[in-house]
Amino acid sequence: LIPLARTIQTDRKLREDNETMRREFTANVSHELKTPLTSISGYAELIETGMAKPADVPTFAARIHKEAQRMIALVSDILQLSELDSTQASQSREKPVEMAPVDLAALLKETAQNMTVNARKAYVTLQYSAQPATVQGSKDLLAELATNLCDNAIRYNQPGGHVELRCGTGPDGPWLQVEDNGIGIPQDSQARVFERFYRVDKSRSKATGGTGLGLAIVKHIALLHHARIDLQSQVGSGTTIKVTFPKA
Repeated sequence: LIPLARTIQTDRKLREDNETMRREFTANVSHELKTPLTSISGYAELIETGMAKPADVPTFAARIHKEAQRMIALVSDILQLSELDSTQASQSREKPVEMAPVDLAALLKETAQNMTVNARKAYVTLQYSAQPATVQGSKDLLAELATNLCDNAIRYNQPGGHVELRCGTGPDGPWLQVEDNGIGIPQDSQARVFERFYRVDKSRSKATGGTGLGLAIVKHIALLHHARIDLQSQVGSGTTIKVTFPKA
C-alpha cells in the first residue's frame, strides 16, 4: 500500500499546485487588465460628459489608444500561453507539434529585419551573426521565441546600447543566442524571470509596454522543442540568453 499512498499523495500535491497556479494567474490577469481599463474608462467619461476641453480630446484619445494597445498585447500573450499549455499537455497522448527542419540562420536574419524599427525607436543597435544551424521544430514557434528574446533585449536596454542575435552548432547541438548590454538582471531575480507576469522592474515594464509574459512564452516554446535555456546576466552589464536544441 505504501507505493499507492505515495502516488495518491503526489497526485494530490500536483492538483493543489495547479490550483494555486490558476488562482495566481487569474489574480495577475485581473490586476493587469484593471489598470488600463480604469484609465480608458476615465478618459472616455471625460470626453462623453463634455468635461474635456476640445484641445484635450486628441491627447485623451491617444492615451485611450495606447492603453487599448497594451490590453491587446496582453490578451494576445495570454492566448498564446494558453495554446502552448494545451499543446504541451497533449504531447504525450495526441499528435505532437509538427516538426520540420528550420534554418536558424535565416530565421535570425528575418527576426533582425522585423525588429529593426523597434531597435531604432529605442536608439539601440541591432546586429546578427549567423552560422549554419538547423533544428527540427516549428518555424512559427521558433520565430516567436527569437522575437520575444530580441524584444526583451531591446526593451530593457538603454539608448546607445546594442543587441546581437547569434546562432550556430556546438557539441551539445544547434543553439540560438541573444546578447545585450542593457540594464541586466539581479542575481536573486534570475531564477524567476521565466515565470508568468514576473517583472524585475515593474515601473520600466509599464513604461515600455511589457506584459510580463514574453519570457514565459519563450520557456514553453523551448520545452516543446526539448531545448535548454541558459541565462547569464550582470546588473549594468547586460544579459545573454542561450537556447540549445537537441542534436538531430
